[in-house]
Order: sequence, then structure tokens, then C-alpha cells
Amino acid sequence: MARPDREALRALGEALPPLGEARPLPGLDEYLGFYGLDVPRQLPGVDYRLGTVASGHYQLAVHCWQQAGARHNLLLVHGYLDHVGLYRHLIRHALARGCNVVAFDLPGHGLSTGTPAGIEVFREYGDAIRDVLAAVEQPDLPWQAMAQSTGGAALIEFARRHPPWPFSGTVLLAPLLRPAGWRRVFAAHALLHRFVATVPRAFTRNSSDRSFLDFLRQDPLQPHRIQMNWVGALRRWLAELPLQDLGVGPALLVQGDADTTVDWRYNLPRYGKLFPGLRIELVPGAGHQLANESQPLRERYLKVVDRYLGW
Repeated sequence: MARPDREALRALGEALPPLGEARPLPGLDEYLGFYGLDVPRQLPGVDYRLGTVASGHYQLAVHCWQQAGARHNLLLVHGYLDHVGLYRHLIRHALARGCNVVAFDLPGHGLSTGTPAGIEVFREYGDAIRDVLAAVEQPDLPWQAMAQSTGGAALIEFARRHPPWPFSGTVLLAPLLRPAGWRRVFAAHALLHRFVATVPRAFTRNSSDRSFLDFLRQDPLQPHRIQMNWVGALRRWLAELPLQDLGVGPALLVQGDADTTVDWRYNLPRYGKLFPGLRIELVPGAGHQLANESQPLRERYLKVVDRYLGW
């Protein structure tokens, strides 16, 4: 499938109707084909909807896959600099195991509105989850959640600010707390944030899947600059976050030991304080981008996920 250009994707995002309204969308087939999200063509009986949900001053692009006979609803939350189009492996895996799937682009990501890769406060990520769950019309089935990296921080903010917790099972993939090299990042932000709004992004080797890394560099929805306000929001979030029981029960945390994006050795015990009873699954050789690791590594940890969530 040919790569859609940035302008075509911007036009698609601007044309999205409110979730639940049917409207022809020029460019949708190209978007779904390029990102491998044209699931209904491969899994008969799966219904797909795409539309927007308002969250504060953002319009969030929300994707819903629904199928007869499903046993669970899954909320999938992506990581920083990602978007739903990069999560085809997890979406297909969940659908094949009898889940309906809801996934959305975080503010400033993908087809959602907002400053690209920016955020003022992490609270807005938790508010986004609240607003999406309130807006989607899914069958009355148990809800589960799976979040990658910054998606884990979004779930924490949702848990802190918007009880009650609706999820019967929670999976965290390389969740964000303190990034790797945090002291250096902290110092650079303190020095530069008054003078520059963005800094260049470096594409790192965060997966052992070389085809994914090549795809990522060609992805027209990838931000090429890091917003300093996002780093500032992270600084404030880390300073203010109480490392205590969120009161939402345990979770499964999957972490690659080759991850150089988050400071996982620092983060794991602290996630244990937030989710007492936390189960940790360490994946040797896996990088940060667990949603797009090589197939053998994905299959390894997804077997654990299947057992944990009862899929």
C-alpha cells in the first residue's frame, strides 16, 4: 500500500465526524491499508468505526472494532510519539481472542488534535481515557486495559482522578515513570525550556524488528521534534505523583531488559507500590517498543498476557 502523505492524513483527521456518525471519509482506505488496520477484510464479522470524541479542547480520534460473540472489551492506550496505526499486532491479537477493541490517539498524536507530541499537564491524558470510555458504545462486557509506555502514565492519571476503576485486568507494556538518562534530560530542560520550544527527535533502536524501525522512519504521522512542554509536564508529574497504592488492584507489567528508553530498574519497584501485587514479566532481549518487537519476542510475552487476562 502506498504511503499517504502528511497533508492527506491531516485532511482525514479534520474530516472525522463525531463517533457514532456515519460519513464517507476520503483517504480512509489508504490510511487503514498503509497501517495494516483494515482488519474487517481479514477477520469477517468485525465491525469498525472511526470518529472523534471531545476531551477538553482536544478532538480525539477514536477507533472501535466490535464483533459478535466477544467476551471482553479492551482499551488499548499507545505510548509517546506513537499512534493507533502502529498497534496493528496487538489489535489483531486481541480481536482473534474474542475481544472488542477501543483505541484512540492521545492528544497531539496521530489523527487527534493538539500540538504534535506536546501536552501541558499529564492530567489531560487521564481525562482523555475518561472521555473516551464515557463516549464509546460497547456491549456490556468486562473491560480490560493494555497500555504501552506513556499509556501507562495515562492509566495512572485516570486511576488517580476518575474512580471507580472499570478494568478487571490491566497490562502495562514498558510503562513510563522515569525515562533513561533522566538527570541529563532534567538538566537540559531546566537550561533550555525558556529559550526553545522544541528539540530534534532522535530515532532510537527501540525494537529488534528492523522492518518496523524502517517503517517508523517513513511514517508520515511521526513527530520529528520533542516538545519542551511535554518534558516539563513529565517533570511536574514525577514530582507530584504519590508512590502509593492506587486502589485499583494488581497488574501485569511486561518489560524488556534491552529497553534504553525508560529507566526500568528504577521504575519497576515503584510501579509495585502503585499496583500492589504487581506481576512482572521480564523479556530478555526486548526493547522499549514491545507492541512492535520481533514476532518471536511478541509471541513470548503475549502468551503470558493471554493467561493473565483469561483470553
